[in-house]
Amino acid sequence: MIEAVPPGIGVPLFAAMPWLDQLLVVAVASARFAFAFVFVPVFSREVMPGTVRNSIIVTFGLVALQMQPDFHPNALSAMGWLKMLLKEAAAGGAIGFFFGTVLWALGAAGEIIDTKVGATIGQLVDPLSGNTSSLTGILLSRFAEVVFVTAGGLTLLVGTVMGSYLIWPLGPGGLQLDARALMFFEGEFGRLFALAFLFAAPVLTVLYVIDLAMGFLNRFAQSFNVFSMAMPIKAAAATFVVILTLPLLAQAILADLGTREEIAGGVLQRTAKPQ
Repeated sequence: MIEAVPPGIGVPLFAAMPWLDQLLVVAVASARFAFAFVFVPVFSREVMPGTVRNSIIVTFGLVALQMQPDFHPNALSAMGWLKMLLKEAAAGGAIGFFFGTVLWALGAAGEIIDTKVGATIGQLVDPLSGNTSSLTGILLSRFAEVVFVTAGGLTLLVGTVMGSYLIWPLGPGGLQLDARALMFFEGEFGRLFALAFLFAAPVLTVLYVIDLAMGFLNRFAQSFNVFSMAMPIKAAAATFVVILTLPLLAQAILADLGTREEIAGGVLQRTAKPQ
């Protein structure tokens, strides 16, 4: 005897599983937060367990979903879902990128300082990022992340992502890109390198003065082994100057955070908007 066909076989997917459309909507709504958090080192997998991070992302996605106008996800085609996912990824990635540049700049400044000192031979594996980094690079990266969190950077980041739903609401609308998008991102990349050298400038100035003094010493005492004592002197001087400049670096991070929401929102409004 041929058994009856189980219920649901041959029925459209959304009809067989009516909860699937809501699950997909929550997943797409959470994608904007997921891509924004990727660019912020505080949310790296070495710092925060994946279960905790994903729970936070889904929770924010559920909150954002309640802010959106109603639409019918079961009417979307596969291409519609793909367009919506790409739009969410672009929005979240843009916001996270503009929030993460100052954190990357501090780490890059530490790498520049250690390269000038000659301490890159003592690189370590950063337990938080999992990457090989110099000692000063690790110090400045952790300092930037602590200032970012304690100054309310996470709250500002989440608020910016929430506010972006007013500019790019959740839906199948496409994107109309503008050439100014490349100009914004190109300028931000240039700003990243400029900040890195600016943060490292006080230490580099002292190190070049030490190199100049060592050069004069070697000129008048050629039998003296300048190299053997140059590195410890430069390392001690660099550490001392870095400690002195930490309050100024904290103020620079705070000043930068105050502009991130406006810049990220302006990028979403000017460079690309739903059709």
